[in-house]
Amino acid sequence: MNDFSYKYTIISKNSGETLFRGITDLSKIGVLLNDDFFEYIATEAQMKRLGECKLENEDYICIVKLAHSKRVA
Repeated sequence: MNDFSYKYTIISKNSGETLFRGITDLSKIGVLLNDDFFEYIATEAQMKRLGECKLENEDYICIVKLAHSKRVA
């Protein structure tokens, strides 16, 4: 599943542990992809409707960054 130029960091709210950092392919999160929260994120990514953002549900935090964003100094 190619999610264009997004990078994802996924954090467990329960433990505070970073489960995945800087991944570009949501299929790498395994069974978590079956969760409605991650299905929504994957759908929005495929439709190129995500920008840099922080999405949360009761269990997880997903930080989305643009993989090739250019920053102006």
